[in-house]
Amino acid sequence: MKTKEFDKVKPYTYLIIRKSDNMKYHGVRYGNIKFGRSPREDFGKKYFGSSAGSFCGEFKLNPRNFIFKLLWTFDKSDEAIQHEKKINQKIYKRKDWINKNAFPAIYNEVHPLLGKKHSKESKLKISKSLTGKKASLETRIKLSKMRRGRRLSQSHVQNIRKGNTGVKRSLETKLKVRLANLGKKASKETRLKMSEMRKGVPKSEKHKAKLRKHLKKLMWKKGNEPWNKGKKGLQVAWNKGKKFSLESRMKMSLSHKGHVPWNKGKKGVQVPWNKGFKLKQINERRMDG
Repeated sequence: MKTKEFDKVKPYTYLIIRKSDNMKYHGVRYGNIKFGRSPREDFGKKYFGSSAGSFCGEFKLNPRNFIFKLLWTFDKSDEAIQHEKKINQKIYKRKDWINKNAFPAIYNEVHPLLGKKHSKESKLKISKSLTGKKASLETRIKLSKMRRGRRLSQSHVQNIRKGNTGVKRSLETKLKVRLANLGKKASKETRLKMSEMRKGVPKSEKHKAKLRKHLKKLMWKKGNEPWNKGKKGLQVAWNKGKKFSLESRMKMSLSHKGHVPWNKGKKGVQVPWNKGFKLKQINERRMDG
């Protein structure tokens, strides 16, 4: 419960204002309880704020240069902390407030670590402290929500690509990736991007060999009979006598508009690959891949 009982030993919130530039700081205090001090006995006498910067240090040295006052008292420490969070959510991005390392995030126009690098010793310590730790399901869900819709810069994408080049995934990882992508359909825009990205990319000899091996399975071999052998004149095509609806024809017309045939302007220039070959020679070439 929020009260103004400043003479009782209770957790409290406070406000500090610097007179010179009107910069403000909002904070919470509950450490006074273990010393048995009321807010009036504690604030501005024994305690001068929790900001890690020079603001509260300056307040401690020169209290006359500041306006400071008690705001609220609470029955429990948790109530005081929650109230501070609620207020700091509204002010932590404002330029006239010192509360930068406040809930819900650390906010700085220029990050304090910008341009700084961890030493090898620090990196090793961080690595050891994180080894074997697994984020909880709740944390993973939060991270997933936070990253959704975020667009990576081109340099970031290139760094990820370089980091993954040559890395071989385990069978377990491959299975997880497969299951995660099952049923997903790429949008038309994504498919076009993938198509453009792959155009002109030469296939390795290993890849070509795999394709030849796969295609050979589809070719007719000696002794195999076509599924429709002896059925000439007995079968009727499923679409014989059927006409496309006006709607279907319009769709087909629109889908072909703007498309340029691959052989436009090449009449008399190209020579068919099978010109001069007999049917037997063509089949032999297909079988050889």
